[in-house]
Amino acid sequence: MQTFYLSYKVMQTLLMTAVLLSLIVTLFLLLMFHDMRIDKKKWHWNIFAFLFLFFLLNHLAYSFGQIDKGENYYEVLPVPIWVIWCIVGIIDFLLIWEGIRLRRITKEQVGRNSIQEAMNLLPIGICYFNSNGAVKLANTQMYRLFRILAHKDLQKLSELRDALHTSTQNGVTRLTDKKEMYLFPDGKAWDYRENEVKDRDGNVYTEAVFMDITKQYHEKINLTKQTEKLKELSRELRYLSDNVLILTREREVLAAKTKLHDQMGAGLTAIRQSLMQESADYSDAVRLLRQAVNAIWNDNQYPLDEGEFERFLQDAKTLGVKIECLGSLPKNEEYANIYILAMRECLTNGVCHAGATELFITMQENNDFYRIRITNNGAAPEKEVVPKGGLYNLSRHIFDHGGEMQIQSIPYFALTITFQKKESKNEESIDRRGSEDAS
Repeated sequence: MQTFYLSYKVMQTLLMTAVLLSLIVTLFLLLMFHDMRIDKKKWHWNIFAFLFLFFLLNHLAYSFGQIDKGENYYEVLPVPIWVIWCIVGIIDFLLIWEGIRLRRITKEQVGRNSIQEAMNLLPIGICYFNSNGAVKLANTQMYRLFRILAHKDLQKLSELRDALHTSTQNGVTRLTDKKEMYLFPDGKAWDYRENEVKDRDGNVYTEAVFMDITKQYHEKINLTKQTEKLKELSRELRYLSDNVLILTREREVLAAKTKLHDQMGAGLTAIRQSLMQESADYSDAVRLLRQAVNAIWNDNQYPLDEGEFERFLQDAKTLGVKIECLGSLPKNEEYANIYILAMRECLTNGVCHAGATELFITMQENNDFYRIRITNNGAAPEKEVVPKGGLYNLSRHIFDHGGEMQIQSIPYFALTITFQKKESKNEESIDRRGSEDAS
């Protein structure tokens, strides 16, 4: 049996060198475990290995010294040298395994630090709380925001929630009750949210996030201001549209009266010229004068203060148009005015574009709606009627009051206007039934 004492000097030297290297590695691992706070089981195993290798190295060194001096000594380990090699080999294998594991743990530790550094670079405030509500991981932005809210460091999830509920005490304003949006004293707006997340081991964490919404907040303010400006412009345009309808009506009335005055002037001029001629035929002059007098009589048949409907009938008579009206005007003044505006528009367009001599008006009313339908006996339109000019302004006026307008072009022209009744309204109507002949 070849023991350490009986082995070759080279073999003895190699064995002591291997034990010394194993001892150094064991010492290094002990120091690393201490810095990284590895569990106690690993500590105990490495301490045992260190002590064993230390005493083995001392014994081998003492034995080597005695052998080198040529002195006899008592061999403590009277075992074959290959047994010692196996023991040292097993210890080295375990040390290598621990070294590999330590390297993996070191990489994970570096990864954890990298995550923290990356989180600190984020513009958002983010924090993860464990099941007990304690901070597990948070970035500097979250700590900064919490200091503004509570004037202290963040420790618990409950502290964060309490600080948000009492945020007004620290100069932080909650922008809306439906969503947790806060305006901080530095002018920045933040959106706060909470979510539950799980790691790969199934552990549940609460994720608290502050999102910077300052840009969206200021854009919303600007949009609100622009909306108010647009509403003001809309009101102004509506006012102008209403005035355009009134001016259009007045222009049509003025045109009708101008025609009457022209007729009267033509009649008077013809009479004057006839009187200046000795052998003139007075029949044409008398006819023109009679037409002018009839026109003036019709123009003054109804006083102006009797109402817009009477004025419309008066103007129709002046233009030589027969009105056949069935139904009644609504008592609602706005609807009634729109009805009359529609009548005037159809009267003017019927005479100018279709050569109409009769206008047919039907007004209906039930529990659900008001409706007026206007047609004439003139020529049918050559193409589809597109609202423009007076009809377009009329349609805008109708839509502004919640009504609908439909235009029929074929086989004859027809204008239909409908207003839905409101449930709370029970309006009466003005009865203006009958037919009027302006000729």
